[in-house]
Amino acid sequence: METMKVETIAKEIIKPSSTTPNDLQTLQLSIYDHILPPVYTIAFLFYTKDDLISPEQSSHKLKTSLAETLTKFYPLAGRIKGVTIDCNDEGAVFVDARVNNYPLSDFLRSPDFKTLQQLLPLDVIDDPYEGATTWPLLLVKATYFPCGGMAIGLYITHKIADVTSISTFIQSWAAMARGEAGDIVADPEFAAANFYPPANELFKFPVDEKANKISQVTKRFVFSASKLEELRTKAASEDFVARPTRVESVTALLWKAFVAAASSNKNACDMKVLIQPSNLRPKIPSLLAESLIGNIMFSSVVLSISQQEEIIIEKAVKDLRKKGDDLQNVIKDEGGSSSSAMIGSKLANLMLSNYSKLSYETHEPYTVSSWCKLPLYEASFGWGSPVWVAGNVAPVLDNVTMLIDSKDGQGIEALVTLPEENMLSLEQNTELLAFASVNPSVLI
Repeated sequence: METMKVETIAKEIIKPSSTTPNDLQTLQLSIYDHILPPVYTIAFLFYTKDDLISPEQSSHKLKTSLAETLTKFYPLAGRIKGVTIDCNDEGAVFVDARVNNYPLSDFLRSPDFKTLQQLLPLDVIDDPYEGATTWPLLLVKATYFPCGGMAIGLYITHKIADVTSISTFIQSWAAMARGEAGDIVADPEFAAANFYPPANELFKFPVDEKANKISQVTKRFVFSASKLEELRTKAASEDFVARPTRVESVTALLWKAFVAAASSNKNACDMKVLIQPSNLRPKIPSLLAESLIGNIMFSSVVLSISQQEEIIIEKAVKDLRKKGDDLQNVIKDEGGSSSSAMIGSKLANLMLSNYSKLSYETHEPYTVSSWCKLPLYEASFGWGSPVWVAGNVAPVLDNVTMLIDSKDGQGIEALVTLPEENMLSLEQNTELLAFASVNPSVLI
C-alpha cells in the first residue's frame, strides 16, 4: 500500500483575541508541575467531515475560536520562565496540512503509529524531547484528507496541563467554535500552586539517565466491551475484590504482561514498579473544581516486585484498590477544616517520599495512566463528534501506557509504549491476547 504523505500548507502564530491583563502576567508553577519532565502531552481527534465544509472554512473557524479560547486559557499562549509561566501572549502555533494520496478511512483501517507522528506539528520544534521548556506551550496541526476527513493533533505542555486540563481545554475550544461556550463551559482556574506547594528552583528531582536511550515503540491493544466483561469476571475474587472496575482489570492484566515481557530483556532491572497517576479533582470536589487547570494528580507507586515473582491478577487488583483507598483515607484524615493547601502539602510530601525510595539503577518503572471517563469523544467543532481519539503516543517517555475509552464508552484502548524487544514479547502474550486485539480497525 502507498505510504501516507502529509504536506504542510501554512504555519501561523495564534495569539489571544484579548490582551492578558497585567495582574495575570505571571503564573506560578506547583512542585508537581516542576518535577514533571519537560515533555508535551499529545491528543489526536479524527473526524469524518462534511464535504460541504471546505478546509479553508474549517481552518478559519479553528483559528478564530482558538484565539478566543486562548483569552481564557492565557497561560497556554505564554512561555515557561524558570518555575513560572510568563503569560506574555506570545501565542500558540497552528499548522495547516493536507494528505493528497490517502483517504482517512484507509488510515483508520489499521492506524500506524509511525505514520501518526506526521499528524503532529513536529516540524516546528527542534527537539520534541526538550521543547516544552522553551518552545510554545500549545501547538496544533489540522490535517485535511482527500475524502473530507480531518485530524487535529495537539501538543500541550505537561508542565501546566494534565489530561483533565487538556480535556477541559478541548471542550472549551470546541464549544467556542460552535458558538456555545457561554452556555456549557466553566471558566478555567489557573491555581494549581494554591493546592500543591509552589515550585522552588533549588529543588531538583532525580533524572533517569537511561531514558530515551532505548528505542521505544507504541502499539494499540483494544479491549472490546464483551472481552472487558470477561476480564472483569476473571479479575474478580471473593477474597480480594468482588467487582473490579474496567481500569483496575486492564491495568492488572497489563502489569502481569509487562513483567513477563521484560523477562526476555537482558538489560532490564530486576525490580519492577507500577506507577498510577490519579486525578484528584473528583476525590476532593468540595475543594478542587473540575475546571482547575494544572497537574492536579497524585502518582502512587502501586506495586513493586522482583522479576522472579509471579503476578496474580486478582491480587494485583486488590493492591490497586487498596492504594486508591489509602489515598482516599489520607484526604479524609486531612479533610474537614483543612484547607486544600494543607491537603496538597501532605500529598506532595507523601509522593516525594515514595519516589525518593526508587532508584533508576535498580527499579524499572511502568506508568499506566487512565484517560477513561473524559468527554473527549464529545469534542464537536461543528462537524460532528470524533470517530477516533488517541493520546500521548509519541514514545517520549519510557514504559508508559494510556488507557482511553473506545468510542462506544464501554471498551478500552490501551496505547502501550515499550522497548522494541519487550513489545515483541508482549504481542505474543497469550493471556493478554485472550482479551485484547492488537491494532484492530477503527470502525467509522
